[in-house]
Amino acid sequence: MAELLQDADLLVRRFEQVDQSIAERIEKASGDAAGKAFLAFKLNFESAVEKDVDKLLQAGRYAAAQIGNQLNTQSLQLAVMHEAFERKAYRLMALVTGTAFVAGALGGVIGAKLVGA
Repeated sequence: MAELLQDADLLVRRFEQVDQSIAERIEKASGDAAGKAFLAFKLNFESAVEKDVDKLLQAGRYAAAQIGNQLNTQSLQLAVMHEAFERKAYRLMALVTGTAFVAGALGGVIGAKLVGA
């Protein structure tokens, strides 16, 4: 019976060693596989970028041109609106000044009549 327990204990230790050995191998293999996959992805990405550099540059130039056109259009609209607001502001100032003179004169006439002059 003791010999059977020793054999069972020996088998358990052997399973633990095998389990630990397998875990280490799996960890190393998965790390290696992840590194290889990352390297392959990086190389594929770099080669795709190198192949399509001209296409990417053209797309970037086109996008920059579109942005520039949009900015130019909007700045022109702002300049035109600014000029229109400036003219309206001068008209409003002239109207307010004229109204103030008329109101002052009318107030002077009414005040003089009330005083009895």
